[in-house]
Amino acid sequence: MIEYDIFIRAPLYGFIGLTKNEVKLIDTDVIQRLRRIKQLANANLVYPGACHTRFEHSIGVMHIATRMAQRLGLNDNEIEIVRYASLLHDIGHGPFSHVFEEILSNANKPNKITHENVVVIP
Repeated sequence: MIEYDIFIRAPLYGFIGLTKNEVKLIDTDVIQRLRRIKQLANANLVYPGACHTRFEHSIGVMHIATRMAQRLGLNDNEIEIVRYASLLHDIGHGPFSHVFEEILSNANKPNKITHENVVVIP
């Protein structure tokens, strides 16, 4: 069983545990950058309460992915990998969420580059 060193409070899930290595990963510029990128693009212009960021989303994804991995019976090492992957899954996102994808694709023709192909250099 994974032992957590710190807990953060998420509005939907309550307290989410983090290991020391996960805290180090979250403290990197690559992950902290996600705090400035909206998960819901410009939805907050119509729905003022829709202010979710890619950072918050990644923490929630890690929590849900952990629960799924545990339910599937993965071992602690496999669960650790799932947790890292879930924290990192959105690091290539640009501004305005998926609305940005068409701009990115058009700018990189004929390669059809998406946010999954982007390498973020801090």
